[in-house]
Amino acid sequence: MDFLKNAKRLPVIDWNLTFFGAHEQAVDSDWVVPIEKHYAFECIFVLSGQEFATIHSENYTLNKGDFFIIPPEFLHQVSAGNNLKYFCFHFDIDDPNLKIQLIQGLRYYYSRSSALCKRVTPYLLKLDSLVNEPEFSFDTKMTIQIELSKILQSFYHTASKHIGKSSSTQAEYSRILADYMKSRLTNQVLDYIKNGYVQDAGTVSVEDAVNHVGISSGYAFRTFKKTFGISPQNYLTKLKINEAKKLLIKPNYSISEISAALGYSGSANFSRQFKLWTGASPLAYRKKPKDPLRTY
Repeated sequence: MDFLKNAKRLPVIDWNLTFFGAHEQAVDSDWVVPIEKHYAFECIFVLSGQEFATIHSENYTLNKGDFFIIPPEFLHQVSAGNNLKYFCFHFDIDDPNLKIQLIQGLRYYYSRSSALCKRVTPYLLKLDSLVNEPEFSFDTKMTIQIELSKILQSFYHTASKHIGKSSSTQAEYSRILADYMKSRLTNQVLDYIKNGYVQDAGTVSVEDAVNHVGISSGYAFRTFKKTFGISPQNYLTKLKINEAKKLLIKPNYSISEISAALGYSGSANFSRQFKLWTGASPLAYRKKPKDPLRTY
C-alpha cells in the first residue's frame, strides 16, 4: 500500500551554500588589491567614499550605495578612491542552474538608484551591522543565512528577467554536465555508506558525464569553462571536497572510508587533494572547530 499516494511534495534540497571572507574596512587612497580571481562570487558594497573596479578591461567607478558583483574565475582588480569604506563578502552555491542564471543574467555594476541595489541594500546593511557583534552565536549565523538567502533570491529574480526561460545550447550542455556529476557523486556516496562499497556503476568521472551528454570532450571543456569559469574536472573535485567536509564532521567515518566513498584510489591521494584545495589535511580539518558559514 502506498501511504503517500495523495501527498503533495516539496523538492529535496541538497546543496552547499557557503559564505566567507565577509568584512568591513576603511582604507587610504593608496589601497590597491592585485589582480586576482576566486572560485566563488564576490560582492562589494560601498558604504562611503569611492572605489574603482576593473573587470574584462572595463573600468567602473563605485560611489556610496553602489554594488558590484564578480562571478567566479573572473580576473579583476579593485582600488580605493577618496575616503573609501566598503563591505565585501564571498558566496558559493553548488546549484548549477542558479550559477548559470547569475553569471548570464546579472551585470557587474549596479548603482544605488538601480532596482536591484535598492532591493538588496537593506540586506547588505544588515549583514554589515553584524561585524560589530561581540561573538558569532548560532542566532547570528542564522541571521546571516537568512539575509544571504534574501540577497540570492533578489539576484535570481533579476537574472531571470534578463535571460528569460530559455538558455543557450552551450549553457544547457554545461548544466546537464554539472547536474549529472553532482547527482552521480551524491548517489555514489550514499551507495558506499549503505553497502560499504560502490556498486557496479562505478565512481563518477568527467568522461562519464561527457558521454552522458553526447558531446566531445574538447567541446565539453570549452563550454563548461565558459559557463562556470572552471573546468569540469575542477568542478567535480570541488564537489568531492564539499562532500568530504560533510563526512569529516561525522566521526563514525574513517578517512580511508571517506576516500573510498568519493572514489579516490587511496587515502594518500585523497589527503593530497583535500589539502591542496582547503589548506588543511583531512585529519586537521576534522579536529578544527567548524563554522558552517565558512569555506576554505
